[in-house]
Amino acid sequence: MIFGVPWWIVAWVGAYFALFWPLLWGTRRLRAQTLAARPLDDAEGVRVSVVMSARNEARDLPRCLAALLALDYPRELLEIILVDDLSDDATGAMMDAAAAAHANVRALHTRDLPDNGLQAKARGLAHGMAHATGDWVLITDADAAVPRGWVRHLLSGVTPQTGMVGGAIVVEVDRWWSVAERMVWALVQIFPLGLAGWGRPMVCVGPNMGIRRDTYHRAGGLERAPFRVAEDLALFLMVHRSGQHALMRYSVETAVAVRAVPTARHLFSQQRRWVAGGAEQGWEYGVGVWLTLLWGLGVVAYVLAGWQLSWPLWTLFVAGKLATEWWLLRAQQRCLSLPHHVRYLGAMQLAELVALVFLPPSFLISRKVRWRGDGYQVKY
Repeated sequence: MIFGVPWWIVAWVGAYFALFWPLLWGTRRLRAQTLAARPLDDAEGVRVSVVMSARNEARDLPRCLAALLALDYPRELLEIILVDDLSDDATGAMMDAAAAAHANVRALHTRDLPDNGLQAKARGLAHGMAHATGDWVLITDADAAVPRGWVRHLLSGVTPQTGMVGGAIVVEVDRWWSVAERMVWALVQIFPLGLAGWGRPMVCVGPNMGIRRDTYHRAGGLERAPFRVAEDLALFLMVHRSGQHALMRYSVETAVAVRAVPTARHLFSQQRRWVAGGAEQGWEYGVGVWLTLLWGLGVVAYVLAGWQLSWPLWTLFVAGKLATEWWLLRAQQRCLSLPHHVRYLGAMQLAELVALVFLPPSFLISRKVRWRGDGYQVKY
């Protein structure tokens, strides 16, 4: 007993600090590594393809295209491949117009291409990858805006052993649930970024990643990858199993800004896809995902009711947790130039509570995960 609380409860909630403090320190290490790396130089002559697949993204596509066309990289070394995946709005026409106006832009339409056996984002992405000619293929989404120096900085410091690169995601705040989404990303990203700082990357995320084209094709592409939900994790595991490593970067120049999902319901669906995507990749990810969720549920239960066991211990834990997450948000605010980011600390507490209380039991109610707007779903 500690302060009248069973030792196993103290160990359960105390594991929070044993987990988060090393991850926070890992992000500091990754930040230092990023600043020490030299941005890619024109003289190195690396040809780059950027692949972006979209379905019914006419609202967000103009901003995405403007960012891609403004990239600070030689046009003769940069190929932009836009894939219209069965859109029934103006997405395809906008891509065609961009290709007609810019020599280094190509527009593909999956209606005109053979079926590759994939669905959701992976379908269009695989078609784009099949037509890419760059040494590196960078990937982003239609609802994302890449920074001007994205290519140079994301590929900074790569070696022949590097098979993948990735960076951070920042959700733009424009409605109440976008605050929750930003906080979810802020919390979730500490795992891949923090582990990368210790030389143990676990994944690169879909709107902000790149893979060596020859590594991708040697692995057989997405068509041969064992996955149904998380194509970004499938790509990461291709690289890992090839014996190469992933290189993460943590800076304004390598962070991609994404628009918030259209509704709060879509936000919950997005989180269910994350859980399902990890669960389908075997015990290394699946067990880790479920254990983390169940452990987190216990931590939330203690935050809500632990004061009944011991006021002093509960107060120490809550104060330490708030200080730790304030430090996390403050570091992101500085590294990614996010004004007032720390003011969302309260929203982070609420987002944690909702996600951890409702996510695990939601899979008992329904094992289906859905994609936004394309009618595709997977059942677990």
